[in-house]
Amino acid sequence: MKLRLNDTIAAIATPSGEGAIAVIRISGPASIQIADRVFRGGIPLAEVSGFSVHYGIVNEPDQTPVDQVLATVFRSPHSYTGEDQVEISCHGGMYIAQRVLNVLIAAGARQAEAGEFTRRAFVNGKIDLAQAEAIADMIRARSEKMRQASFEQLQGRLGDRVRALRAELMDLCSLLEVDLDFSEEGLAVIAPDEIEKRLVAIDLALEGMVSSFEHGKLAREGVEVVLVGKPNAGKSSIFNALLKEERAIVTPLPGTTRDSLEENLTIGGMLFRVHDTAGLRESKDLAETEGVKRSQAIMERADILLDVIDAATPLDREEVAGWRRGIGPSQHCLAVYNKIDLVGKNAAAKLVEEPESVAVSARTGEGLDELRKRLVQFVQTKGVESVPVGVTNRRHAESLIRAREGLSTALESLKKG
Repeated sequence: MKLRLNDTIAAIATPSGEGAIAVIRISGPASIQIADRVFRGGIPLAEVSGFSVHYGIVNEPDQTPVDQVLATVFRSPHSYTGEDQVEISCHGGMYIAQRVLNVLIAAGARQAEAGEFTRRAFVNGKIDLAQAEAIADMIRARSEKMRQASFEQLQGRLGDRVRALRAELMDLCSLLEVDLDFSEEGLAVIAPDEIEKRLVAIDLALEGMVSSFEHGKLAREGVEVVLVGKPNAGKSSIFNALLKEERAIVTPLPGTTRDSLEENLTIGGMLFRVHDTAGLRESKDLAETEGVKRSQAIMERADILLDVIDAATPLDREEVAGWRRGIGPSQHCLAVYNKIDLVGKNAAAKLVEEPESVAVSARTGEGLDELRKRLVQFVQTKGVESVPVGVTNRRHAESLIRAREGLSTALESLKKG
């Protein structure tokens, strides 16, 4: 995107579709003058103060009225972009909103590029880069935890923490420069032990921020939950039962699911991205074999693996133990014994005596609340509920890791003298 700050830009700010109102935003040095060319109200917008709203009509260049609108005026620097800005609220049909935008473009505005309003806010110092990214995350939030994580970042707390650490490093650099300037006179401005102490403190702070990415990633992207197990164990039935809709095809025939399905599920304000996968078995069917390969690829990135087991058939523990050996150290596996309505309460009770197991019936719904509870407990053990989210973006985490590598080099050099 080429930076053209002298242009006045305009765009529809509200989503596509029909609604009560639509908002067209104008920003730039000539935004108020351009708005005045098309807006007719009680007083020209050039004469009004900022943070004021005015009723009027938007007209075509030939004075044909387009719509009754409200024009909200923001004076620089007290606007989202830091520039003069006008927001025109018209009736919420897409045709009307597009026509108002076309009138503004004809009056001298330029169609804004994607993200250009936020980019101008960043360039003009209204927000930092982390806050700009948080705005996009807020818009895309699909759960309460995602909203909380994005809002935390939008408040500027991550930027404040980074700037404070940077200021500490700059202070150390200044002291070291003075120390070098007066080294011939034998004056020590700061002792090596003090330098090491302060660098270690900064490194510990960065370490804490990097470690928070594990929590932040779950809050921002959701928890990956993958249903795995042998064919006909009831994975698709549990998938549908958790979603409370018939999303996956269910038949008595093994191997019905050939490809993975993904749906979002929110429990306790946390987003879970649930995957239904093809049953794990050897097969000569090319389509089913490809489905198994895809299942294994999805399993590798899972946070939680739900090992669905048919409670009504004999369990091959050696076979289960075989595929579980491939589970990563950060992955959590929960045995889900399905079809307990076919085995009786006593048999079902024995199944859940082993750790990390739950007994359910996708057909009757029994045990599903316990399964949802276990999913939430996983989030709690990861600390997402209790630890304030600091880093939610992979780019931020990687930048902090590189900063720690630089500090490690500095500490090693300090020890070598």
